[in-house]
Amino acid sequence: MLENIEEIVNRIKQETNDLSDIIYRKKTIQKKTIYIIYNEPLTSSDKISDFIVRSLNHIEQEKIPSSAMLEHIENDISNFKVKRVSDYDQICFYLHRGFTILLIEGAKAALVLETKANIARGINQPETESTVRGAKDAFVEDYQINLGLIKKRIKTNDLWIQGFNIGKYTATQIGVLSIHGIVKEELVNQVAEQLQKIDIYGIIDSGMIKNLIEKETKSIFPTIITTERPDIVSKALLEGKVAIVVDNSPYVLIVPGVLNDYFKTMEDVYGKGMNITFTRIIKFLAFIIALFTPAVYIALITYNQEMIPTDLLADFATQRDGVPFPAFFEGIIMIISFEILRESDLRVPSFSGSALSIVGALILGDAAVSAGIVSPIMIIVIAITAISSLPFTEYELENALRWYRLLFMLGASFLGIVGVLAVTIFFIVRLSHLESFGKPYLMPFVPTIFDSLKNSVVKFPLKSLNKRQPYLSDNRIKQRRKKG
Repeated sequence: MLENIEEIVNRIKQETNDLSDIIYRKKTIQKKTIYIIYNEPLTSSDKISDFIVRSLNHIEQEKIPSSAMLEHIENDISNFKVKRVSDYDQICFYLHRGFTILLIEGAKAALVLETKANIARGINQPETESTVRGAKDAFVEDYQINLGLIKKRIKTNDLWIQGFNIGKYTATQIGVLSIHGIVKEELVNQVAEQLQKIDIYGIIDSGMIKNLIEKETKSIFPTIITTERPDIVSKALLEGKVAIVVDNSPYVLIVPGVLNDYFKTMEDVYGKGMNITFTRIIKFLAFIIALFTPAVYIALITYNQEMIPTDLLADFATQRDGVPFPAFFEGIIMIISFEILRESDLRVPSFSGSALSIVGALILGDAAVSAGIVSPIMIIVIAITAISSLPFTEYELENALRWYRLLFMLGASFLGIVGVLAVTIFFIVRLSHLESFGKPYLMPFVPTIFDSLKNSVVKFPLKSLNKRQPYLSDNRIKQRRKKG
């Protein structure tokens, strides 16, 4: 019960250590004490002055029965969002979310009015997932704006949102989005169940949710898609996937995420099938090159020289003459050097990062060859490997490539080509056993779904892609051809 408003005010002051940012304004209307309480950094003073204070001044001039004060203020106050709360915890919940609290003496409930300040940045272009064609808007750190960017594209009552507040101190707002009638209900229930199990001090970004609901110790490959593009989220929802929107994060999570999803972009939707097929083949080749190239070179130069043509082998031997390290150690030195340059490029300011990394790579490579630490062919091998990693924007996928690349190099250094084949078998078996929310990670290849193969490596014409994937939705028909 909230009749004793002085006790409530004193309790808030005590629990917040009398925080100066929380403003308490006391008014008297027809001998009734009213407190206006708001958190100054989160609220708009203009909204409070123009709508709340001005409305209360107008109500003050009217004759209102004391017992009807709460109802009269609720009906007459000039604020669109008004809600009654009758619990102290609810008052604190709304106070720290930019709402203004009205405590009325003798009333059994308090009024909360939305007066949030606009402290979100404007909508910008995507930074990590740029495209030549397509939408140019990206998510921001505001939950409602992010929902609006999705609802602007999907205009239906079937877009369902299930809300959660997670984090003991942050109570971060999280929304689970799905399209009723397309998504499988067990997938939505599985995601909701995973979120309900989370018991943590606070959620700062969607990446924390990703790690908490993803079995991160089972595999280093990402099983949840992270994106900053509303069009990608909208397309995923229309396919039968589930999106997780986290307040204060410009990245939205999409589940399930299988390996084939990371070889696709939104431009694939707009391009012709033959052109997109060629691009995807290039990406799959880049994936293979990024994994195998250093290991195959080490295996050939260390154990399997008979597989190299004689002239080329003689050329390799000439280049490696004077290099004191074995090929494996030589490769490790260069890979670590390039990874340090790459990480530095990500962390330093954008106006100087690319220039520094390019100059650093040129100087480092030339100096290493001149000093006889590495051979020129190793510089070429590592450069090709680094370039082949660039088509993939998902950071977790790049990290997975790093670890498996090293594992392939270890296999090659011990057993040559046989070691590479052994690690390849281990790699395929691991991916075959991996799942994303119960869905096989190598879909639609393992198990094979022939309808879904139309949009895997080879892209068929858009008119023929008229069915959703069976592992995502029971409502498989996406488009119907009109007769005539």
